[in-house]
Amino acid sequence: MTIKDIADQLQQDLSRQIEKSGLMFRLFWRVKSIESIRHKMALKGEQYLSGQGLIQDIIGLRIVVYFPDDVDVLSTFFGCGDVVKQSIDEFDTSTFRPQRLNITRSLPEEYIDDFRKALPEEFAKYIDSTYEIQIRTVFSEGWHEVEHDMRYKCKKDWEGYDSQSRILNGLIAQLETAEWSMRSLFREMAVENCHRGNYRAMMRNKMRIRFKSEGFSSPVEEYLKANPSLCERFLMTDRMVIILSMIIHKAVLPLSYDNILFLANRIDMEDEGLKKLESAETQKLIDTFIES
Repeated sequence: MTIKDIADQLQQDLSRQIEKSGLMFRLFWRVKSIESIRHKMALKGEQYLSGQGLIQDIIGLRIVVYFPDDVDVLSTFFGCGDVVKQSIDEFDTSTFRPQRLNITRSLPEEYIDDFRKALPEEFAKYIDSTYEIQIRTVFSEGWHEVEHDMRYKCKKDWEGYDSQSRILNGLIAQLETAEWSMRSLFREMAVENCHRGNYRAMMRNKMRIRFKSEGFSSPVEEYLKANPSLCERFLMTDRMVIILSMIIHKAVLPLSYDNILFLANRIDMEDEGLKKLESAETQKLIDTFIES
């Protein structure tokens, strides 16, 4: 198995975990070339040769999500377990710059032997058995791609252009504002749809995930219409808790509107009338999910 094979397998493993939650995302991987390793050794070779550190980003995976609160969801999940290092920048109110969110994790045991064998022999002892995850939003990913190719790779071209460099950094601030405005828009839509009795749209705008059904079943839809306060209680539930539960539990809960509402009811709302609408099959399904 080559390092690229391992990276591809990691991508599939991580994708399966995230897909269970229905989050909207894209996942890419890259492997450092031998030229990139030589370049890094040239820059920081003294650090590695002296044993002060090891190269930890031979394999890198980048997860691109649609909304800023999805970054919080995934950083919470991947920030637990076999974490070696986290690099999360604190927000600086006086400087325009993107927030870095990189998580270095230990490779799963089943990949380590193949990984070590596939490393270039001349550098193997300076390389750790880890991989790096970067988590970004769609907007920040676009900015990073432009900045990386048009400024980072040609820093000398920007010497003496402090004003223009600040303007480029200012663009990320505009994009971040757009991201938060977009999230606020969908939250507002969820509330408005709740008040108008459009419960399917309320659920879609509140959760912002890829549902696998067209809407609520007739009994659940009728129950929501008869109990409008239940919709408002659902709006108060913690979206992150619901999504994290779908990632963390080993069993897969089909992403139907009914199932997400039933799960939220089990986790937080505890409405007995709604629980009685669970069929025997659905009740067993959710019980198995929660116990997994």
